[in-house]
Amino acid sequence: MGLSIHYSGALDRIDELPQFVEELTDIAESMGWTVQPINLDEADPNFRGVIVNPEGDCEPLCFIFDREGRLRVLMELLSEQVEPTEYSFYTATKTQFAAIETHVWIIGLLRYLKKRYLSNLEVKDEGDYWETEDLEKLREKKQFLQGMINQMAGALSETEPLPEDASLDDIVSRITQIAEELNKKRHAEDP
Repeated sequence: MGLSIHYSGALDRIDELPQFVEELTDIAESMGWTVQPINLDEADPNFRGVIVNPEGDCEPLCFIFDREGRLRVLMELLSEQVEPTEYSFYTATKTQFAAIETHVWIIGLLRYLKKRYLSNLEVKDEGDYWETEDLEKLREKKQFLQGMINQMAGALSETEPLPEDASLDDIVSRITQIAEELNKKRHAEDP
């Protein structure tokens, strides 16, 4: 749970990958963000790209491309999953715990990369900032989600602990029960 940005696409020209990484590195470093190149010095890797780490409590932005120049989920590539699934081409970064400005900067960066390198880039922004550029709406969604996270954390901390030998099904059942109770309570307060 939390505010995330999902993105998918492919390089317009795979031979521009070195320029993509160089320019993205320059942009990220000018923001005070760190970068980690991936497999750029290998002759013929199965994947390559760059990971960008924004400041603060934000998940990294992964721009890892397969041999066809498609953005891919890094963990699948590391596990050598050969056949992609329907989820293989979407990557995401969670911005819930980062400053709101970080979310806005990431959207701005993705807009630039779409114009310059990834014309087919698709973005699904849970804060709707990609679609609307409405900062107030983004703030409201982030605050709402943070409130839900806090409620869930509070409810979990107040519940009686499960036995140490509880099964995974028991744990999932308890979490589901708590979430349903919170949902009923929220709907009763906001008819």
